[in-house]
Amino acid sequence: MNSFTSRLQTLAQRLPDQLTEPDKATLEAIYQQCLSTIDEPEAMFGYVLTKAMRKHVSGEQSNEHIYVQKFEIPQIRLFELLIQQLPLAALTQRCANALLVEGLKKAENPVLMDIGIGTGMQIVNVLHLLAKQPGCQVKQVTVIGIEPFADALQTAEKSLAALQLPFQVMFVPLVAFIEKMILAEIQALLPSHYDTLFINASFALHHIQQVTQRETVFGYIRDLAPKAFILSEPVSDHFESHYATRFQNAVKHYGLVFEVIDSLEITDKEKAALKLFFSREIDDVLGHTEAVRVEKQYAPQQWLDLFKTVGFTLEKPTVSFDIQEKNGVDLRTDLPDRYAVVFKDEEITNVYRATT
Repeated sequence: MNSFTSRLQTLAQRLPDQLTEPDKATLEAIYQQCLSTIDEPEAMFGYVLTKAMRKHVSGEQSNEHIYVQKFEIPQIRLFELLIQQLPLAALTQRCANALLVEGLKKAENPVLMDIGIGTGMQIVNVLHLLAKQPGCQVKQVTVIGIEPFADALQTAEKSLAALQLPFQVMFVPLVAFIEKMILAEIQALLPSHYDTLFINASFALHHIQQVTQRETVFGYIRDLAPKAFILSEPVSDHFESHYATRFQNAVKHYGLVFEVIDSLEITDKEKAALKLFFSREIDDVLGHTEAVRVEKQYAPQQWLDLFKTVGFTLEKPTVSFDIQEKNGVDLRTDLPDRYAVVFKDEEITNVYRATT
């Protein structure tokens, strides 16, 4: 923990309701100090933490655009960096994709339901990979995309429509929050005839705010009787309501993420842009109140308990992964109940394969 974060941890012990006026002055001083040296990695991390803490104290977002606009890059380049350069995302997606393709290739008319499909980048990669599989039996795949943001879903629809593959792709889009749906609505999305169902959720289900809602959604997924449910999630307990503990968890998790970013062979501007991308998550974890927070990541045991409560069984079939190490980040396949992307012996993301 660097000098900025250790001082901020002391202040976090008194958040949200016990900060004194001198404490607030200290927080402001750290913020200004970080801004003045924002090109330095430690200062950038201190900046995103203090920005979130100031938001929590004031209830308002700081107007810091003038300081960080020099780090702005085109959105498409940002997503390229996340998927192609950041090994945390790349290895996690490669693992999930391999697990999906291993099952999909054996069916003639499979269904792939993606909860939180976003712009469809992962599913496009899955379908390209599926088409390259020796002995692939697929004639038609139905992709069901559930996504709360219409603009993202429209992009996914265009991307899937543009594909040229040796099998047909049918796309069934729905603008919705999965936790606001009922089972019958989800079942109505399925075609009348299909061979097998695979369900994928990548970095989406930790946005469900309440434990009871998570249990309900997992119960619906179980009732759909998928061949496999592939869940990819970051590893950190940000569901924790105690501010100081959540701050400590966030510093550990995002501190490692920032270290990985610093190890990449990209420009300093691109590194800063990636960090500011994750700063939006930190803003939510540390800047918002319990009533509105949506970045509520679980630690592994919390997901494992949820799987068990709902009646899932976790399995790890024999699958070949083409890349298992990048920039000091490893994909561990030896854990009994999950796959883990690991940096400095710490799990950063997990991939689970569950069956009913």
